[in-house]
Formats: sequence, structure tokens, C-alpha cells
Amino acid sequence: MTVTENASRLEIIFALPNNKKRTESIMNIKPTALDQDLYDIGSAIANLLNDTLADIRRTLSKSYSA
Repeated sequence: MTVTENASRLEIIFALPNNKKRTESIMNIKPTALDQDLYDIGSAIANLLNDTLADIRRTLSKSYSA
């Protein structure tokens, strides 16, 4: 079985008043991008906005073939 990593997504999650959250996504992240680089980018973007940063996530997608 062959496993292929597809382009991923970077999600930046902000905490809003009343226990609500808002998610901003950056699509088509290369599978070879380093986690630390993505965290640094997400943090830099969050610092430009007024909302409180709650989380930074990388969402992976994989394809399986026999």
C-alpha cells in the first residue's frame, strides 16, 4: 500500500467573547513544510489581529492506494 500526503491546511483559531471561536484557514500548505515554520507564520498573522489566539493547527490529508 502506498500512502501519499496531500497539501494540508493551516488553521488559526481565535477565542472570542461568550466562549465562541473563529477559525481562519490557509490552504495548500506543502506536506514538507516544517511544523515550527507553520507555527511561526500562524503566530505572526495572529499578532496582526486584535483577537486572542487560541490554537494553531495543521490539518493533514493522505491518499491510500494499493
